[in-house]
Amino acid sequence: MLDEHDDRFYVGTSAFPGAGDGLFSRVPLRAGDRLTVIGVTIRADSVADRCTRYADEHKYRVGDTLVIPVGFGAMVNHSAVPNMAKVVDASGLYLEALRDIDANEELSFAYDPRALDRFGLTRA
Repeated sequence: MLDEHDDRFYVGTSAFPGAGDGLFSRVPLRAGDRLTVIGVTIRADSVADRCTRYADEHKYRVGDTLVIPVGFGAMVNHSAVPNMAKVVDASGLYLEALRDIDANEELSFAYDPRALDRFGLTRA
């Protein structure tokens, strides 16, 4: 069973227009702190990818695979001036703080250009 519990974060109403909910830091974070993105890994352009189109706005691209997040990672919205960055290493997929982040600050990262184009979001 996939589940997530991390007291550093909470879900609230996003300040980004049209975004719905977003992810916020409950406590101050330091540059380099990480949020582990947990989820299900599928092959891009596969039957599984087509059957999970309902989750397209939340999928993370990792090379030729996609991760459908099932926890906090699904709630981080796009910003052209993000405070988090996607990091992939041998141990997993993460969002890493690019700078110190205040408590109650909304977390954001820059979506892949393909996602921006697909969802009609601005790159600026």
